[in-house]
Amino acid sequence: MIPVLIGLGVLIGGAIIVANWDKIVDWLNDFIPKLKAAWEEVRELVPHGARIYGDLVAKGADLLGRIMHKLYYKQDGHWIEETTTRSVDESEVPEAIREKLRKKKETDITEEIEDELQLEV
Repeated sequence: MIPVLIGLGVLIGGAIIVANWDKIVDWLNDFIPKLKAAWEEVRELVPHGARIYGDLVAKGADLLGRIMHKLYYKQDGHWIEETTTRSVDESEVPEAIREKLRKKKETDITEEIEDELQLEV
């Protein structure tokens, strides 16, 4: 009986997370800068051992905000997905692209890059 209850709890919890995923992502996007700012204020007051863990948490939070590039191509009869990730400061991202990212978690910016570089991808 207990495994059934645990399984039911996991299923219901998973359904709640899936149903509210966009809200969770928005909350994280608001929370992470606040967490980093609070850490910078108290960092010097924390003992050295705990400071290392706090720095790891702050660095891990940075990984949630990044630019990702996916490239698909076929080589020797096999499809290849190549993913490139680069962390950049928000000021380096053009405003038009930042606006698109405020609306969705991931977005396709191929057309904007083609126009800017005068190339066809």
